[in-house]
Amino acid sequence: MAIGSVVNYGLPFSNVVASGTATNQITRGKTLNRFQLKLGGTLTKAMITRFKLKANGGVVIDATGTQIDKINAYRGANVTNASFLDIFFKDFSLNNEFDRGVGAFDTTMGIADLTTEVTIAGATAPVLTPILFQTAAQKLKTGEAAPYAALICKLLNYPYSVSTGGVLPIALPFGAVRGSVIKRIHIFHTGQLTGVTMKQDSTIFYESTKTENEFIQTSFGRVPQTNMYTIDFVVDGDIKNALDTRDAKSLELLCTFSGADVGEVLVEYIDPLNNL
Repeated sequence: MAIGSVVNYGLPFSNVVASGTATNQITRGKTLNRFQLKLGGTLTKAMITRFKLKANGGVVIDATGTQIDKINAYRGANVTNASFLDIFFKDFSLNNEFDRGVGAFDTTMGIADLTTEVTIAGATAPVLTPILFQTAAQKLKTGEAAPYAALICKLLNYPYSVSTGGVLPIALPFGAVRGSVIKRIHIFHTGQLTGVTMKQDSTIFYESTKTENEFIQTSFGRVPQTNMYTIDFVVDGDIKNALDTRDAKSLELLCTFSGADVGEVLVEYIDPLNNL
């Protein structure tokens, strides 16, 4: 019997304590589409103060439980549940199987070690169960790796702080030799972010106010989240519209604030493992 997809429990977490960092290993050999945490005991998503997934020691995912949950809720197609936290590599909110699959994590592509770290704060008797949603390695009919097999959906984190209202330029990595395609930028703020402008090589290619941005997203079935300003280059579900920065000489993210604010910028990249 040919099996197209596999859903199974991952290796158990170690050091699942009230306050500390639980870790587990992910067995390599397939394409990881979704890594799911089943939360038990008194553990809530808000108590996950940092989730990291590392491949060969390099960070691929870096976010809090609340941030991951909000990003999933924004996509609209993903139902959030208090007992489950999903980390998606395959993006089920996009148009077709090709669009969804670009960035699914083929763990056969030079991965020697794959680990997760879940930092927990303030839980009593927490329980963590890993569940893996996987398919076969991304191969052509000839047996060679598919052209996009080396690309991974990453979620990387960049903090900021602004002491007064005005325009704050935020530097993001871009344009590296072998990748740096951006799907979405999520700016987690404390309520003072009112608009965003982006420039590549001094040319404005994106600008919006909060109201304008959220109206467009809602028209495509996305669900804007409180205190999360999302710049969505694939809002129409077409992966070809993602921002390809490989030929950029400069990339500017200019955020307009009405007052003091502090937060984090989370960038969804499609990128080779060692590029960022």
